[in-house]
Amino acid sequence: MVGRLARRWSHVRLLTVGCVAGIGYYVVLTQVQGPVLSVSAQLLNACFFATVVGVGLTLFQDLIPRPGLASGLFTNTRRVAAVIAGPVIALGAGTAAGYRGVMLLCLALTVLGFVGVLAVGRVYGRRGSGTPRASTAQAPSR
Repeated sequence: MVGRLARRWSHVRLLTVGCVAGIGYYVVLTQVQGPVLSVSAQLLNACFFATVVGVGLTLFQDLIPRPGLASGLFTNTRRVAAVIAGPVIALGAGTAAGYRGVMLLCLALTVLGFVGVLAVGRVYGRRGSGTPRASTAQAPSR
């Protein structure tokens, strides 16, 4: 579904919507009291994850046009994030907020990522295109 949306919307716009869904997800999890709302919030998490994974790789490939480098970096950043998850859980749970502290820390990291997506969107806006390849590609000369 995200692939079909990518034909109509720019990658940055899709990532922006995905980040908003992620922010909403973590806000809900900081307030949730029972399992029904927690499970219902997973729809927001699914939208967030689908856009980051689906469109994020494509955006990386647009930003770094060397074959294999973009997908390698993207894959490695997911592994680095898995390593960082341990300290995030420890720092968040170590506060008086407990489980909510973990969700608040995740919310802060998601907001930070959202700011990064907005910064990339500003760069794209200056180029006058939704994707960097369309704005920087040159026609082959013969």
